[in-house]
Amino acid sequence: MNIITEVKKLDLPLGQYVVIGSGIMAQLGLREANDVDIAVTANLYAKLRASHEWEEEERYGKIFLKKDVVEINPRLDWESYSTTAEEAIASATIFDGVPFMNLNELLTFKRALGREKDLRDIVVLEEYLAGRVDNA
Repeated sequence: MNIITEVKKLDLPLGQYVVIGSGIMAQLGLREANDVDIAVTANLYAKLRASHEWEEEERYGKIFLKKDVVEINPRLDWESYSTTAEEAIASATIFDGVPFMNLNELLTFKRALGREKDLRDIVVLEEYLAGRVDNA
């Protein structure tokens, strides 16, 4: 799956969304991604939800929007993770015009989630970042 292609199909307004989760890891070739998770601003979320083009799925007390391989997260911050979608958008790493959550923020995000797959990703991310620093 090409994440950039999938995101560009959506024609979302730049500055109002960021690819989160394993998206940047797939983009960097660190691991495969099975889907594309995107955090959006409250205004964009409301617009997408009102379009009725997205399937709604309730989890964790939030309503996620799903279409094909893409899932829109209504809020990025929660009790153990304080970064907002707007903050993640502002600090995003851009690949081919698509904003991705930067690696340092992704580490914070995955540490807060703490699921088994996140713990595996943290090891890969730390090794990748250590290699980048050593080669700098």
